[in-house]
Amino acid sequence: MEKFYLSFSSGKDCILALDTLVKQGLQPAGLITSLNEEINRSWFHGVPEGILKSAATALNLPLVIVKTDGKNYEKQMLKALKEIQKEGISSICFGDIDIEENGDWDKRIAQEAGLTPYLPLWQCERREIVNQFLSSGYQAIIKTVSKKSGIPVEFLGRPLDDAFIDYLIKNDLDVCGENGEYHTLVIDGPLFSKPVTFKTQGIYESSQAYSLIIEE
Repeated sequence: MEKFYLSFSSGKDCILALDTLVKQGLQPAGLITSLNEEINRSWFHGVPEGILKSAATALNLPLVIVKTDGKNYEKQMLKALKEIQKEGISSICFGDIDIEENGDWDKRIAQEAGLTPYLPLWQCERREIVNQFLSSGYQAIIKTVSKKSGIPVEFLGRPLDDAFIDYLIKNDLDVCGENGEYHTLVIDGPLFSKPVTFKTQGIYESSQAYSLIIEE
């Protein structure tokens, strides 16, 4: 059985990508994620290290954390992926959907590490992806909303559900948030042995987004 690692953001797309490959008969061997070493939270989603570890434990998978300052992001990721390849892992899974720049990077970094890249959601219809995620029994909360999208901050901490998707459709926003409109944190579902628990500590405002501050 082919073993793979998952590029883990803790969001809905990477979890659905994981679920898809598992259903196709591949065996997950671990997760790999990048951490902003200055704030000890994941890049892009802002999830603290403790929550990432809790999610990995709930998924019954080891977690490789790659700490980077951003400038050496690719160098550090490539180094970690090469180590994974040396351990007998043959492939790496990504949750990207159709942004060519992201897909090209996924393929290049994987191939440079000697791994086969899998992008099981690539070119799938956006609404179909969200529907599949929800119908499969996964649960996620809204972790971040961009200011540009105009999504109200009141959605932060609320579940990713039909009501939220309806709001996005009515306001002509990408239902998958592929352009950064929103980010999610998956907290439970079929591949989880238990829910991921967390505490909220308010809302962080940056120049571009509002993010729910969560801790263990």
